Order: sequence, then structure tokens, then C-alpha cells
Amino acid sequence: MLTKEVLENLRTKLLEEKAKILERYRKKEDTQARIGEEVKEPGDLEDISQMTYTQELLDNLSTREVFMLREIDYALQKMDAGSYGICEYCGEEIPLERLQAIPWTRYHAHCAEKVEEEGIVPTYPAITFEGTIPEEMEIQREDITEA
Repeated sequence: MLTKEVLENLRTKLLEEKAKILERYRKKEDTQARIGEEVKEPGDLEDISQMTYTQELLDNLSTREVFMLREIDYALQKMDAGSYGICEYCGEEIPLERLQAIPWTRYHAHCAEKVEEEGIVPTYPAITFEGTIPEEMEIQREDITEA
């Protein structure tokens, strides 16, 4: 069982990681805005290719970071509910060393491998993530339109 002090240390780690992700996202939005301006006045094909690659990379990183924010919020809510540190695959306690390395983890290392092999997709039962992503950070794709 995790002590109150250990839980607070892990909570701090989770909140610090969340703050880092949000800061990186803000910086990426600035980069995307600059790319948008450059696209209005493209140079040669190499410039256009580089801008497209950078935009795709930023989009992919944003998706991963949104996933990480959800996992962090989920871990914080599990702390509040008293179920943090219990493997969602086997139901046993996750070793402290693993929680310190990956505080948002849901599984033991060996159970995580099984989950990946089985293709289990993480779910967030009865948990909402309001406030996770500020409104100004909503991910929008201009290349996707409604039919």
C-alpha cells in the first residue's frame, strides 16, 4: 500500500508532467501559426515539403500528448478514488519503482506487454476530462470537412 507521502510525490510528478505537456502544446501552436503564415507565401517545392512534414509531425505529437493528458488525469482521479497503483489487468499492486518511473501507468510491466499484444484499448469509465485541455487548445484539422 502506498503511503500518503508517496502518493503526494507521485501526484506532484503527474501535475508537473501535465504542465510540461501543456507548455509544449502552447509552443507548438505558435509554430503552427508561423507555418500557416509561411504557407501563404510558399517558396519552392522543398520549402512546401518541409512545412507539410513539420505540420504532420506536430499533428501526431498533439494526438499523443492529448492521450497523455487523459492518462494523467485518469491517474489523478484514481488517486482521489483510492484505486491508484492497482494493475487494471491483474488487479495486483503495481511496484513503486514502476509508478515512480511512469506515474500514469495502469499496468505492471509484464501486464502492459499482454495488454499491447491483445490490443486492449484504454477506457475511462465514468470519468470526464473537463478542464484537461483548455478551450484555446482544441485540436482542429482544416483538412477534414463534414460531408
